[in-house]
Order: sequence, then C-alpha cells, then structure tokens
Amino acid sequence: MSKLAAIKLIKSLSGSEKRYFKSYAKRQSVNRIYLDLFMVIEEGTATDEVVIEKKFYEKHKNASIHNATNYLVKILTDCLIQLKMSKDIEFQLLQGMMRVRVLQERSLYQEAYRELQTIRSAALAFQHPVVPYLTYREELNYLSEVNFPSVTDREIVGMQMKAKGLLRDLSNIHDHHSLFELLKYRLIHARKISSKEELEKLNDLVLSEMGLATSKPSKSFAAQKLHLLFQSFYFTNIGEYKSALKTFASLNKLFETHIDLQENPPLDYLSALDGILDNLHMLEYYDQMPFYVTRVEQLDQPGYPEYFRNRVQKTSIVYQSIQLMQEKKYEAVSELIQSMGKDWQMYQMVDEEKQWELYFYMAISFYWQNNLNKAHKWINQVLQLHIAHKHWLICKAVRLLNIVIYYELGDNDYLEYEIKAYKRFFEKEHLLKSELLLFQYIRLKPEVKYLRRQPLQELVKEMDSLLDDRFERQLLKYFDCLQWISERLRREKLGRKPR
Repeated sequence: MSKLAAIKLIKSLSGSEKRYFKSYAKRQSVNRIYLDLFMVIEEGTATDEVVIEKKFYEKHKNASIHNATNYLVKILTDCLIQLKMSKDIEFQLLQGMMRVRVLQERSLYQEAYRELQTIRSAALAFQHPVVPYLTYREELNYLSEVNFPSVTDREIVGMQMKAKGLLRDLSNIHDHHSLFELLKYRLIHARKISSKEELEKLNDLVLSEMGLATSKPSKSFAAQKLHLLFQSFYFTNIGEYKSALKTFASLNKLFETHIDLQENPPLDYLSALDGILDNLHMLEYYDQMPFYVTRVEQLDQPGYPEYFRNRVQKTSIVYQSIQLMQEKKYEAVSELIQSMGKDWQMYQMVDEEKQWELYFYMAISFYWQNNLNKAHKWINQVLQLHIAHKHWLICKAVRLLNIVIYYELGDNDYLEYEIKAYKRFFEKEHLLKSELLLFQYIRLKPEVKYLRRQPLQELVKEMDSLLDDRFERQLLKYFDCLQWISERLRREKLGRKPR
C-alpha cells in the first residue's frame, strides 16, 4: 500500500472517525508504530510523502514505514467498515452473508436458514440482485447437504428459476456497465470530443446500448439508472446539452422516486445533480440553476459522512459562484468562497476536480476585480497543491488564466516557456481552436506599433466561426478567451490601452 493512499485516507476522515480509530488503537496491546504514523500525517499540513517519511523516521529509526503504512490502512479501513455497518444496508447484507457462512460451518443449519430468509427479504426490497442470488444458492446448497427434507420437486425448481432470473438481471446490469465503462474510457483517452469524426467512433457503443435498453428492458432501479447515466454522459460529452439536460431530468426524477434505494452516501445522485447544473451552465440557463442548487444543499444531512457533506457544500458554492460571475458580482464570488472559512480547503484530496474549480473561481473573481497579484496567488496555490489531469478541462482553464495574467503583467519571457509547456502537457493535437487562437494572439503582441494588420484580420474571422461551436464551449464556459481577445481588439481599435 502506498504512502499516498494512507495520506488520502486520513485526510478524508471526519473528527468522529478519527476519535473512533484512536480509541480502537489504544485498546490494542501490540506495538502501535502505525498510530505514530497516523499522528504524523494527521497533525501535519504537508501531504508530501518525503516530508512525512522523514518525520516518521525521526520517531522510529529502525522501523519500516512500508509495513507501518500497510497495517495503518488495514486498521483504518476495518474501523470505517464498522462505522458504516450501522448506516449502509449493503454493508449489513454482506455482513449477514458472512454470518450465514459461519453458522453453516458450525452446523447451525436452522439458524443459518432463518438468517438467509431475513437477508433475502431485505435484499429484494433494496433491489440488490447479487445478495438475493447468493441466498438462493446458499439455501440450495443447504438443502442438498441435508438431503432435501420437507421440500418438493416443484419448490426446488422454483428456487432454481428465481436464482436464474436474478442472474439474468445481473447479466443485463453487467452489459450496461460494460458499455458505460467503454464510453468513459474512449472519451477520457480521446480527451473531449471536438469533431464529428471523433463522434462517429462512439456510434457502435450508442447503438449497442440502445439495443440493450429496448431488447432487454428491465424495470430495476439499477438498470434504469445505468441507461440514463450512459445517455446523459454521452450527450454531455458530444455537446448535445439540451438532450443531456432532458436525460438528466429523467435521471433526477428516478432518484427522487427511489430515495430508499440510493446509496449511503448518495454519490450517484450528487453526480446527477452536478451534471444537470453543468448542462444548465453550458446552455446559460442561469435562472434554472437555483432550484437544483437547493436540491444539492438538501444532501447536506447529519446522517451522511463528513467528507460527503463537504463535497456537497463545495458543489453548491461552485454553482452559486457561476451565477454570481454571470451577474458580474466578482467581489461577491470571492466573499462567498471565503465565507466557508477553512471548510472549502478541507478534504482537498477527496474531490480534487471540485477543488480546482473553487481555486479557479477565486482567481478569476480577483482577475475581474483588476487584482492580478491576488489572482496569481490563488492559481499558484492550486498548481502547488494539486496534480493537473489532462482530461480535466478545469486544469486547462486555470493554466490559460495563468498565461493571460502573465501576459497582462508583461512577463514575455515566461509566456513563451509556459505556452510550450502547456502544449507539451496537454498534447498539441488535442488542443481546441480557441486555445490555439489565444496563443496566436499573445504571440502577435498587438500593442507593437509596426504590427501587420493582416494576421489580426484573419484572427477575427476565425474567432467568429467558433462562437457557436458546441465543442469549443466545453472549455469556454470557464474562461471565454475569445471574448477576452475581442474586448482587447475593440479597445485597441478605439485607441485605448488594454487593461
């Protein structure tokens, strides 16, 4: 187990979870080197593995940090499982199956049988096809072991057919999962879809998924959820935002009518609400966003883990910030994020993409307030604290804003280096036209008096063709660099010095 895994796990713990773990560790009589490693990670603000390793060896020169890390993660996960057992029905069902196995091993067949009946009833109500199938399999194994007492041929066949039906449901769900996973893989490794040619590469998956949904219809919550997730994810990534919004609305309705079947915490429901809000952002339907922001905030409940509630709060703040940005209330954006205090910087490693968004909106709010130094400070913080991911457009937006700030500060030497580094990291063949136009504009240096007019005229023509491009909007929703270029060109035409 890597040290990073231990760091991320500990940084995701709530106060009550940390207290439970410490109490558990103190009850043990064995050497508690792993507890010292826990304290080093918990008390320090650093997430650098080298720094943590150095501090650990200051306390235990002859110990193995590798062994301590493995044992620490094991004990931590055991504690979290125990805490989750009382709140998560799926955990309870799986624990019940383990209890059945123990009872059977001790020849307590009647007790095991009664436990199976209880588990099956709960699992069927929860629409969890794996566990009901296992209960039928265990029951048939038990009946076979005791030579089928007091059971008829018809009853045995009935149990076998019910088990087979559950396997068919599982096969259907597996096929949905497989298609959804392939879709995500292709979209992630191809970055964002940016042409009709790239879109055609997904046709086989779309046709297969539609065939699966129509030829093998299932009324189960899991199958319906996966079908709508596939459709909404597909439409979002190809730029069909109205279709995506319609599908997300159906998905939201499905979640709201099956509240009792949701996970604990309801990560899929939060993801669906996030998708709806993201599509509203793309379509600029800002007046509809407050309704769904309220839905997000309703997930901030005491019964859910603290890291999840923090993620809910961040999601709410991100979309409130977007609304304020649209209204040009830039000072209110930075005040809103900072009003969370230290909360918005807690659990930074749980949902790093949302963390990038928060830092971005802090930076851009100061940028539009003409405070370039503060904007640059927030960008530097996120670049130092979080690893950039090539398939996250927010990482592009942050670095593009960084380039623009350096341009306005007049740091031309750094600009050339940063643009080359940007193209190298995100790979030039995957850059959108709007990104390339921004770099072209910056390199033209329009403030120079002897600049030829022809390059700028060509630039304006290219910009006009991109304004309604649905693929370009995927990035421009964060920072509209085309509008930025247009504003500067307008000011130069009027003879004003650009900001």
